[in-house]
Amino acid sequence: MGHDQIFKDFLRAFLKDFLELFFPKVEARLDFGDLRFLDTESFTSFPEGSSRAADIVAEVRRRNRAREILLVHVEVQAERRRTFRKRMFEYFTLLWMRHRVSIFPVAVYLRGGPATLGEERFVIRLFGREQLVFRFPVVALARFDARGYVEKDSPVAAALASLMSRRGDRAPLNLRVSMMERVEQSGLDEARKFLLLTLIETYFELAEDERPKFERLLSRERYREVKKMQLTWVDKMKEEGRKEGRQEGRQEGRQEGQREGKREALLRLLTSKFGPLPEKTASRVRAIESLEQVDRYLDLVLVASSLADMGLGD
Repeated sequence: MGHDQIFKDFLRAFLKDFLELFFPKVEARLDFGDLRFLDTESFTSFPEGSSRAADIVAEVRRRNRAREILLVHVEVQAERRRTFRKRMFEYFTLLWMRHRVSIFPVAVYLRGGPATLGEERFVIRLFGREQLVFRFPVVALARFDARGYVEKDSPVAAALASLMSRRGDRAPLNLRVSMMERVEQSGLDEARKFLLLTLIETYFELAEDERPKFERLLSRERYREVKKMQLTWVDKMKEEGRKEGRQEGRQEGRQEGQREGKREALLRLLTSKFGPLPEKTASRVRAIESLEQVDRYLDLVLVASSLADMGLGD
């Protein structure tokens, strides 16, 4: 599972806890009883014409008399990029145009970023004057102290600590076990424990020489339940891998069927337009692996005056 998808799954399951950890004043003003995730927030209105999808957009109600609807938009970024602030503004604008409600935008940096909780701005200027200033809060996870969050009474904080700084920590392996112990003792259902343990296993990587030491530590009697949880996680990941393999096999089969159908359609069109094809040309068409390339040839055949125009001549 990709890093991006792991964190999106985490946010869908623990959005309230995430906001409570980093934006407690905002979380206290929201009612999560009617929480609804918007799965169709994709946009094609970007200047370059590309299509993009927002990471997490959730609809919640404010805790006020009117119970107004508000959108929480969280964008996960591996690291700081110069164009990211502009992209956050574009998402904000498009969400506003589509929904016409208040929006609370948050950026999460998995690496780098400003010190802990910060703010970033996108500014539009003209003739030396600021025409527009768009601000959004940023959570730079790598800037926080991991041990401090493991010691919080929160399995979510402990799992997120796997992304935080362990610089100077004298017992990192003990810290990892403590993260897992917090999750195991959380009282959460198995599915949520699985998500949190996936964060830890993904982001708190062990060096090759550390793994035997960690396994010895985990085999102590006091960590018996933690070890059991980890073994269950490993079994589930193996099963997920098998399912994914089967799905990929079916997908590859479908794609091969599509390629074959389009290649044959291309051959018929070429023959209809240019007459019997040289065997070399037919072989080249049948060897095309990329669906996109077949589609390009299907477009070209409508306007080309010869096989040479299409790059398929001798």
